[in-house]
Amino acid sequence: QEVWNMTQQERKTPGKRRIPRGILVAAVLVLALTGTTLAAVGMPQTLQDWFAMEWQERTDSDISQEQLALIDSLTQEVGVSDTQNGVTVTLDSITVGSSSMWMMLHVSGAYGENEDLRYHFDGIDLTMDPDPEQQHNTPGGYGFDYPYSKVSSDGTLMVLVRFEIDLAGLSSLTDTHRQVTLLLENVVCNDMTDPEDEDLLLTEGSWKLQFDLEPQAQDAIQIPGQVQAEARSTEGGANKTVTFWDVAITATDITFVQSEEDQMYDVRPSLVLEDGTVIEVGNGASRFRDEAYTEWSSVWYWPVPVDLSQAAALRIGETEIPLT
Repeated sequence: QEVWNMTQQERKTPGKRRIPRGILVAAVLVLALTGTTLAAVGMPQTLQDWFAMEWQERTDSDISQEQLALIDSLTQEVGVSDTQNGVTVTLDSITVGSSSMWMMLHVSGAYGENEDLRYHFDGIDLTMDPDPEQQHNTPGGYGFDYPYSKVSSDGTLMVLVRFEIDLAGLSSLTDTHRQVTLLLENVVCNDMTDPEDEDLLLTEGSWKLQFDLEPQAQDAIQIPGQVQAEARSTEGGANKTVTFWDVAITATDITFVQSEEDQMYDVRPSLVLEDGTVIEVGNGASRFRDEAYTEWSSVWYWPVPVDLSQAAALRIGETEIPLT
């Protein structure tokens, strides 16, 4: 399958402990890159603040109280820390969906306030016990990116990490209690205005943060039967009507299944809310769901959690499917 060159995102497959930033290793993964986002005005102090900022930037409208209430319900304080070489990294809070998790990290120290600098970690990995992939018979993948990093007024660095995993709609991050270990290595930065700029090592070290994910019921919209939509060929051919099934929409993603021959057609979905707001997907991934390699499962992640009670329609390709 086609492999997209990843310039700011790290992608992994189960069993791989660490890969260099920018390399995609899952042979059946297709990922739509979302670039790093920095605040244009103000400075988010919490995950809720960042989601409100991101919502405004993506939709050109203020986030509603209903959307904020949903985000609050998915967000929990963590507060675990680890100190290496005099630098303390604290996992302040997390927002967890069915296959996505946002993690707000605070890094002690005095960092330069330069809007052109992108702060991140040179190495990152995450393990879960039990592993949500363990009951699957075909390989999936998981990945990380850094939607936001900023230096606060006291010099502390805030880094937002987004974790996304392709579970083919067969399990969820919140369907059982899980023990999570987040491994971080070396604080680095690079100049976003210079594509050739290499990472500058700021602090060497390895930090280990452990926390729990508790079971949490999450709403989902299931579309019964098959859905057909007109889609554009990614190889320059004519449009085609493609068929989907097992379509499920959650607050953080949408999953569906299609035949292998249809998977090269552009079916990037979006969600239309009752007030006309359109939520475009960010990243996505695909994999075979069955061992016979006949069913192609795709997951697309919403860039911010969405209150499904406000959803009016689903767009797939050129087709709009009412949800109410």
